[in-house]
Amino acid sequence: MSSTTSNAPDDRQLALLQAAARGNETRVRALLNETLWGSRMDQNALRHSLQKVAARGNLSLARALIDKGAEVNPAGNEVGALIKAAESGNAQLVRVMLGTGSMTMGGMARVRVDVDARDKNSRTALYAAAWAGHLVVVRSLLDARADVDARDIEKRTPLIHLAAEKPGRWTIQMVELLLERGADVEAVDGTKRTALLWASATGKSEVVGLLLSGTRAPKANVAATNNRGKTALQLAAENNHEDIVAMLLDAGADASATSDGQWTALHNAAEKGHTAIVRRLLNTSFTDVNAETSSGMTALHWAAQNGHIEIVQELMNRPEIMLSNKDTFNSTPMLRAAEKGHLEIVHMLSPYRFSQRLEDAAKKACQGFEATVVDFGVQPSEKNVEHRKGQLVYKHSVYDLLYGWDSKNDKPLVNTLTKNIKSKPAFRWIHLPANNISWVETLLTKSFVEGGARDVDDFKALEKCFGQEHHGPKVHAHFMRTFCQRLATSMLMKHSGGPEQARLLPPLPPAPPPDSQPPPGPKQGRTPPPPPRGPLPEAQSSRDPKPVIEAETPSKAERKRGKKDKQQAHETPKNNNSPAPGGRRNGQGPRDRPPPNLRTESRFSDGRHGKIVLFMPYLHYETDNRREKMARVVNEVDTQDFRPIASRNTSPDENLVQAYLKSSPRMHIRRTLDQFFYHGIDTRERDRDQVVWRYCKNNKMEKKLFMVDQLWCWVLGQELIITCFPQRWDQPKNDPLNVLDGIIEDINSKTRPPVTSVYDLAMLITGRCSGVFDRHRLGHSEYQFLDMFDTSIGDVTNRETKLFRRFNRASQAAAAWVKKLKLDEYRVDDGMFVDALLDIDVETELLAEIKDIRDELQMIDKVLKEQRGVIPDLADRICEELGGRKSELAVDMQRRSKEQLKIIETHIKDVDRMDKQAEGIYTSLTHLLDLKQKHANAMEARVARNQAQITARQGQTIMVFTIVTIVFLPLSFMAAFFTIEINEFPHGNNGSPGLPLGWVSKYLFGIGLAVSVPLIALALAVEDVATFFRRLFFRGTRLLRRRRTKIDGAASPSDGEELRPARRSRSTRRRRRSDVYATDTDTDSEIKVNGRVEHPAPPRRSAAVESTRERGLDMSPNFAPAIRTRSWRTDLSWGLERLDIRGRASRDTDRFGGIV
Repeated sequence: MSSTTSNAPDDRQLALLQAAARGNETRVRALLNETLWGSRMDQNALRHSLQKVAARGNLSLARALIDKGAEVNPAGNEVGALIKAAESGNAQLVRVMLGTGSMTMGGMARVRVDVDARDKNSRTALYAAAWAGHLVVVRSLLDARADVDARDIEKRTPLIHLAAEKPGRWTIQMVELLLERGADVEAVDGTKRTALLWASATGKSEVVGLLLSGTRAPKANVAATNNRGKTALQLAAENNHEDIVAMLLDAGADASATSDGQWTALHNAAEKGHTAIVRRLLNTSFTDVNAETSSGMTALHWAAQNGHIEIVQELMNRPEIMLSNKDTFNSTPMLRAAEKGHLEIVHMLSPYRFSQRLEDAAKKACQGFEATVVDFGVQPSEKNVEHRKGQLVYKHSVYDLLYGWDSKNDKPLVNTLTKNIKSKPAFRWIHLPANNISWVETLLTKSFVEGGARDVDDFKALEKCFGQEHHGPKVHAHFMRTFCQRLATSMLMKHSGGPEQARLLPPLPPAPPPDSQPPPGPKQGRTPPPPPRGPLPEAQSSRDPKPVIEAETPSKAERKRGKKDKQQAHETPKNNNSPAPGGRRNGQGPRDRPPPNLRTESRFSDGRHGKIVLFMPYLHYETDNRREKMARVVNEVDTQDFRPIASRNTSPDENLVQAYLKSSPRMHIRRTLDQFFYHGIDTRERDRDQVVWRYCKNNKMEKKLFMVDQLWCWVLGQELIITCFPQRWDQPKNDPLNVLDGIIEDINSKTRPPVTSVYDLAMLITGRCSGVFDRHRLGHSEYQFLDMFDTSIGDVTNRETKLFRRFNRASQAAAAWVKKLKLDEYRVDDGMFVDALLDIDVETELLAEIKDIRDELQMIDKVLKEQRGVIPDLADRICEELGGRKSELAVDMQRRSKEQLKIIETHIKDVDRMDKQAEGIYTSLTHLLDLKQKHANAMEARVARNQAQITARQGQTIMVFTIVTIVFLPLSFMAAFFTIEINEFPHGNNGSPGLPLGWVSKYLFGIGLAVSVPLIALALAVEDVATFFRRLFFRGTRLLRRRRTKIDGAASPSDGEELRPARRSRSTRRRRRSDVYATDTDTDSEIKVNGRVEHPAPPRRSAAVESTRERGLDMSPNFAPAIRTRSWRTDLSWGLERLDIRGRASRDTDRFGGIV
């Protein structure tokens, strides 16, 4: 008996569920036949039993349960019987369940089976059948119109589900069936991935091929991306599916497509180390091997960082690869490899590998310039006494220094570290002959690699110093700002446990390039052999974790270093006569140590190995001819108009400019004085007019110009110092101002102490650069440039004195001329003094010249003051490196710094003195021009006065002639008139034609005088007559204005009274006008002043108000100003308007729209 009052199943229902779960067909049928199963709980028990039976695939029991009324559709979150039947793969059972919708029970049709019923993951029966590989079941479900694109809780369709999950029991025919039945190949899931994206990521090549073929369904879009912008090609490359990458590339996938962070497929493959995929991607024409992610990293960065040697080699085989690109963390691929300890890759990316990639002009420039290498503290063998000296000077081409490789000895042609040099010098100085950042970076990188590529942070700090570069639109706007900084060692201390032990860590032996490097072209030098493969030597990876707790004495430290040297015999030649790194030869005791001036370690017992960087401008010169050549080449290269002449070989300077002027980073050219000061403008015109250039031209000397060069200096520990400053264009031999030769001369000088350290050398170099034009060093007047300024100022002073004397003489001549003019007022000759007073061309020329002198003195002063500021900083940084100011060497550094400052201060005082002198001359010339102007104004006034007097006399003469003409003109007219034979004239009695004299005189003089006298009077008083009529006009105008004012005041309404709307006739209006005029005449009366009639002032406002109040006009304070601002014609017209009781115009107003 079923329970209708409880939701819990009874014993009968539980028994049915248990029997169905065990598949006990006999028991199930017996329970079904016992009683009716019609209650709600019975239906639930039947539905659950059908689900259990369907999961076992028992067709007969399922039929029995369905015949008894079991529902196929699930309730709530249940897994429906149809889904479980699909999972079991019983196609006949699935068809039975799908056909139950047409069956009847008790005369009523069953509820239609939901073929798309879902489980708790929102998956339908089609999902279960497709994943289990039941092809017939899937076809039955699709025949029953199951949704082929139904989505689960992750928004995946059955097709996406098959492409995304691990390979199951399904086959490719299942995918074909779904595609044939209209599965959407472009449907995306919650991560925006299509079936192609999932198949590419999971490596299902057959599915990818089917989706790309387009035979069963439309061809899938190979450019589709997921929510991170990754394409199918990127996913396949990232997961190392080479066959899928090939199919996608053949289908037209874009190898340069980028995802979030600007990643490409090449980045993904290079990061993961998939060499075959990288090789295939590089063979496509659309792959950008130098593409950068948002962090600035290229594929080479990722491969080097993760230690993928084969991929690094594949990338390096591409000729367009950029080996020195930096990411946003200022790291090159080589630095990325060094940070992770991939030293073999570090050597693969070392500078000597760049030689095959240099352009022809760059290679010629490197081969055409010579670098200077000087070894200090050389310790030759005792037998070779004649060669014992403090230093050895070598000359190498820049190409050999940076890129040269000795294939015979398997090492660089020129080493940077003293421990790799056979002669074992105390320290080495390397000089580059141009301010070329590319050269300096390559040299620093070479030193970094030779040192074992350990101190990555220190190397990055060195490269950050190039951030002091100033960038501008002009070619000469690229230079280093004045800068001095000490970079304390960090990585060495961290890896070794102490500075002395860090110094003795053995570097890696330089590794030559691999065989896969493309063969060099003609005349490209030797190709280094391939690097050794396999495990690194034990000494290369050794680290001594024991820290140095106790400070060691020099002798103890040297003994330890001697033991260490024996362990490192494979790195240094076994020569009993060669010195050990500790400063003594093997087998020698403490008594046999070399002199202190050749031993640097004992003097720096504190073990500091920091680095010091210095950028400083200094003054130099260039001839005008060579500067013009340099400017021409620079301008042609900058405007991309440089065409080398095939008939001649280009000079090294031209090759240098052509190769590095437009490169990144850019080479810094030599600057003129104006280019140094005005780096934002074109200074070509200013450069041709320097003070030194004018002085040389005036004195028949070779034309020269002031130049401003840059000193770059790096003190790298105690064993290496690198400098670079430019040489002159086509550097001539025997140049007295050659800075490099001057430094070597100072080093070899017998009058100064020998150079004993890198710090001593650094101070010597800065002293030579800052004192190029020191008067005590130069004896030839041709190079005393500051004296040229002094002489030029003196010449301008002399010319200014002569001009003042000339002005004085002209002034005296002018005074004499004035005296003569008083004696002879008709004298008009002004003499030659006028030209001398009015001519200011020479003064203007001198003024411009002295201004140029002052400008250039300010430029020189700026250079000197920058030197004055940076040299004490260098001394302070050296003292910090030495551990304080109390050591002997630190005191010596401070003393030498003060000596250099004295020289610079002397030059600054000379410049200030000359500037003050030039300022005085400038002021004198300005005063002279002012005096000339004032004197010329006075003379002009004097001449104008004389001219006015002469003009007045001429006017009087003209007046006389005018009066005579006025008198005789009417007389002549009358005389001519009487000569006419007119019958009416009285003739003589005897019939003569003549006229009587009395009669003629009466008319002749009477009419003539009557006409002449008024005209003469008018001519003499014409100005008075004009003044009379002018005053009459003004008086009439003023009278009319007063009358208008009175009318305006009379037309204003009275205060506090409302306007009356009474209609007035024309007679009333006329009377109101007459009243207004009568007010003016009645209130005021005429006043006689000096016999003239003066009209009184207009009536006051109160009188006008009172007169208007009588006529009912409103003159309230808020209303009256508006009335007064109108014209008098408008006000009179307003007075004639018909107004309503509120002061507004009435409706019958036909002239105006209302009151303003």
